[in-house]
Amino acid sequence: MLKIDICDDEQLWIDKAREIVGAFFKGKQEIELNFFDNSKALINKIVNKKEYPDIVILDIDMPEMNGFETAKLLKDTYPDILLLFYTVHEQYVFEAFQFQPFRYIRKSYVETELKLAFEAAWHMIENRHEKYITLKTFNETINVKISEIVYFETNKRRCDVHLVGKTINVRKTIKELYSEIDNPEFVMIHSGAVVNVRHIKSYSSYDITLESDERLVVGRNHIKSVKSALAKYWGNRI
Repeated sequence: MLKIDICDDEQLWIDKAREIVGAFFKGKQEIELNFFDNSKALINKIVNKKEYPDIVILDIDMPEMNGFETAKLLKDTYPDILLLFYTVHEQYVFEAFQFQPFRYIRKSYVETELKLAFEAAWHMIENRHEKYITLKTFNETINVKISEIVYFETNKRRCDVHLVGKTINVRKTIKELYSEIDNPEFVMIHSGAVVNVRHIKSYSSYDITLESDERLVVGRNHIKSVKSALAKYWGNRI
């Protein structure tokens, strides 16, 4: 889940950010949104309670404590936070650089700039959280990105693991590999094969089509779980 905090003393701009964020991530990523109308409440959550978000959208021009003062406290506590400055004052852009913001969003261009900022931020966060698995073949041991595993299937007492661009045979049973990956995006399509739903392009009541256009049969007893996994990944659009 992606956690996003929005801090602005004007409800109009909080609502606008909420609308754009919700529309952008719908069907792509589960998100948790928190809203604050003052910096002190935001700081209390992040700095004092240690409830860290992935992204903060922060207005610069706020009473009591402005966005720059708030940014310094946030960065000192949580250097990896992705900070998006949000303002009507374009003249602040150069002053903002010292706080290493991920993006500077001008409210007069919010529709375009906030969407672009989220696209870049989401990509960075996904890469930051990318998980790997170590697989042993006959000849070598390799470290593989879990997201690059398209599917794996039983081959006698071993597994053929189909990656993006190549296939390797590993010293694990399908049960062992499924358990080790332990990721809800992987779903069993029949007793001898498990697929990563992010690589599925379409499905029917008896098979799935991968992005490579390869088609795989889905067992009758597994179609319901395949649909459920796809619904979660595609954003309940099935």
